[in-house]
Amino acid sequence: MDRKGFIKSCGMACLGGSAMAVLLESCATGSYFAKSNNTQNQIIIPKSEFISFSKGKTNDRKYVLVKHEKFSYPICIYKLDEENYSALLMQCTHKGCELKPQGNYLACPCHGSEFDNKGVVQNPPAEQNLQNFQTKADDKNVYINL
Repeated sequence: MDRKGFIKSCGMACLGGSAMAVLLESCATGSYFAKSNNTQNQIIIPKSEFISFSKGKTNDRKYVLVKHEKFSYPICIYKLDEENYSALLMQCTHKGCELKPQGNYLACPCHGSEFDNKGVVQNPPAEQNLQNFQTKADDKNVYINL
């Protein structure tokens, strides 16, 4: 292979690899949008939405996402324990990008800010905590007051 062919082949391989990485990243999501009942001032989520079934096993979800017509961004609800939940608007307080759940924290893909599962800034450039919503739970449901 001559030099020109080699450079062309390497360039095509790099472009193909980059395109594949972008495609795979866009498909890889562990986020689950929960079934919920929405009113103007409240979201009701069955506690069963925090349980997943796979291959005959039950697993606990650390968080679920919900959408509400009042907001342009989803709300992430973290299960802290059986009775305590944290509901956070997934809008970064730095520049307004949509946050991505990363297990027990939310990360901003735009500038790298990170927030814990209670919405407290853990890594700048964001300086303000996330908007959070009051939650309460009973035996069957989690209630988020908007």
